Amino acid sequence: MSGAAQHAVDHLDAQLPRASQRSAFLGILVQCALRAVLVVFVGITLLVEPPNVDRAICVAALAIYVVVVACWCGWALRPASRAAVNTRRYVALLMLGTDVAVVSFLSVLTGIAAPENWTSNMLRNGLFLIPLIAAAQLDPYVSGVIAVPTLGAFLAVAWISKSANEEPWASILLTATVLSALAAGSVALSLIQRARVGAIQDLAQQRTQLLEEMLGLEKRERQSLSERLHDGALQYVIVARQDLDDVRDGSAEATDRVDTSLKECSQLLRDVVRELHPEVLSRSGLKAALTTLADSIGSRAGLAVHLDADAWPEALRTDADHVLYSAAREISTNAIKHARAQNLHVELARSAGQASLRIADDGVGISPSAMAESVENGHIGMASIRTKVLAAGGSFDVHPTSPGTAVEISVPLP
Repeated sequence: MSGAAQHAVDHLDAQLPRASQRSAFLGILVQCALRAVLVVFVGITLLVEPPNVDRAICVAALAIYVVVVACWCGWALRPASRAAVNTRRYVALLMLGTDVAVVSFLSVLTGIAAPENWTSNMLRNGLFLIPLIAAAQLDPYVSGVIAVPTLGAFLAVAWISKSANEEPWASILLTATVLSALAAGSVALSLIQRARVGAIQDLAQQRTQLLEEMLGLEKRERQSLSERLHDGALQYVIVARQDLDDVRDGSAEATDRVDTSLKECSQLLRDVVRELHPEVLSRSGLKAALTTLADSIGSRAGLAVHLDADAWPEALRTDADHVLYSAAREISTNAIKHARAQNLHVELARSAGQASLRIADDGVGISPSAMAESVENGHIGMASIRTKVLAAGGSFDVHPTSPGTAVEISVPLP
């Protein structure tokens, strides 16, 4: 499991920048496509409604713009350039300024030189593509900065060519309002996309952190299990082996010592196996397992355990059974060792696709800071339960009651 979990962590760490690069690459492709549309639009306009004068200047300006767009596309699509966010922003603003300047220049030139020609009015509509190009940059700063000069260029071109084209101010202002709304929409779209990317990054980072906690938890649990086997069962086996020579010599006392050591060893191993996977849990289900656990705690610790599992079906088996049982056992053990409680209330229920477990005691209680300090000192029981619950997509909450402490766990069921 360690290798798989570590691979998952590495995979998430690698996927995050890749996803960001893919989004940037798709945005560049959209910008290239929209600029190609703008070039085609200007070219068709000059072909269908050619200006009466300065036609060569218009064609030369369009040719220069095509070269600039081609150079930008070649630069932006290079992998090395996609990694430089700040450089992309400056170049994006420069290119958007070029878009505004070219469309404005051609609109003013054709409007002044040919007052009775519709070329200027048609070219001016090319400014509506620029907020869309800015939105494809997926950067609210770029969209916001370019919105003002785009709207200003539209009003300036309309004002300069107004006398020649005899267009009323009402028409100009209405069209400018539509352009303003489009520019505001591009800024909003960039903000939404930025928030979406940020949310995805936060979720990926939380999942990575959870997987890293699972790795550390698994390592600590393995170490704890190793220490228990070494300091417990293995020591009894070593003692039994040392007494074998005396047993071969016919010593009855040595035989009794070997018998005692093997019994203790068997009991310790049985306890470890029961904790790893309790037999009653697999045989009879979670409700029966918690009933057995409650009876064991009551007889062993002198603690009154009140179990309410009426809302849990007898024969129900779920993927959350082991997590919930481990949580109940660990929390109950903590209450016995540290809470100095007299009563323990355990509630198990299933509703609306959720399994819920609540365990409350009437002991001295524990604060979140004390729990954090306990984890730092190597007591990982509660931390391990919390990590397992979160890994299962559930929620884990510890809060003080009067008196005592309550732990509430909720795990989604398939």
